[in-house]
Amino acid sequence: MNGITRELIYSPGTQASPLLAALLADPLCNLHERDGNLLQKGEIGLFQSVIMDFFQEYGREFPWRSTTDPYQVLLSELMLQQTQTERVLPKYTEFIERWPDFTAMDAAPFSEILALWKGLGYNRRALALKKIARQAVVSYSGSLPQDLSLLLKLPMVGPATAAAIRAFSWNLPSLYLETNIRRVLIYFFFDAAESINDRELYLLLKELLPPEDPKSWYYALMDYGVFLKKMIKNPNRRSAHYTRQPGFENSNRQIRGQILTVFTESGKATRKDLYRYLSFSEERVDACLNSLMDEGFIAAADAAAAESEPVYMLKEIQ
Repeated sequence: MNGITRELIYSPGTQASPLLAALLADPLCNLHERDGNLLQKGEIGLFQSVIMDFFQEYGREFPWRSTTDPYQVLLSELMLQQTQTERVLPKYTEFIERWPDFTAMDAAPFSEILALWKGLGYNRRALALKKIARQAVVSYSGSLPQDLSLLLKLPMVGPATAAAIRAFSWNLPSLYLETNIRRVLIYFFFDAAESINDRELYLLLKELLPPEDPKSWYYALMDYGVFLKKMIKNPNRRSAHYTRQPGFENSNRQIRGQILTVFTESGKATRKDLYRYLSFSEERVDACLNSLMDEGFIAAADAAAAESEPVYMLKEIQ
């Protein structure tokens, strides 16, 4: 280790024990200062030892880590996107108990799925889950394909989610980059560097990946990243892709969520109903309702054709 001094950040509720503080290893290098951004001999083994030693002692346990079921893996990945683990855990358990597989999810009314999803936010993920369940039943015998190109065709399944499904369901070597893993790689291998591109991190992941057990490796990286977040200033701010998550209050996300709550609780509503229920301008309510219709959440009720005021309802997802 190079002995670079670290600025540790302690605050009530996040202060680590002296033992954990001692486990915070120094950065290994700044690859931007090297020709070809190549790792030196022994650095891969040293880094893997730091991460796996930490994981063996302090690795977290979650129900989705004890399964290889592609449905349960997908469900956890969709829920965990931009949502804290503490909020996901009870919802994940409820979903598994109510809809234990793709077949059950496919048969479930979307209104019930959306109602149970409430509290997780980013309702597009619930819509994607429902649509993926349909494809799983129709095209893949109630499961998911292992092929990366096929996974990437599924709704809201990007490179990270596809890699997670492959690694956690079938322990296949995959390049999985998410926020906690990004934090670890930037801290250890891009010390003091700025504007680190994800392309560089993917190349690094490929070098570091132990092909015999990618599943444990990625769990270990994520857990070290969570620990690292409590100990130092966020290295992800030095990523070229870093953006702050916008606030929720008075956002379109808040309006969209409230509109969907009206429909899950009332079944049907007119625009005037929404104006009455929501404390936002009619223009913003209209814009959010229209976007929800465009995305397939909301549809005009058939029985409203002859009405002077159209009635809207949650769309049944096929």
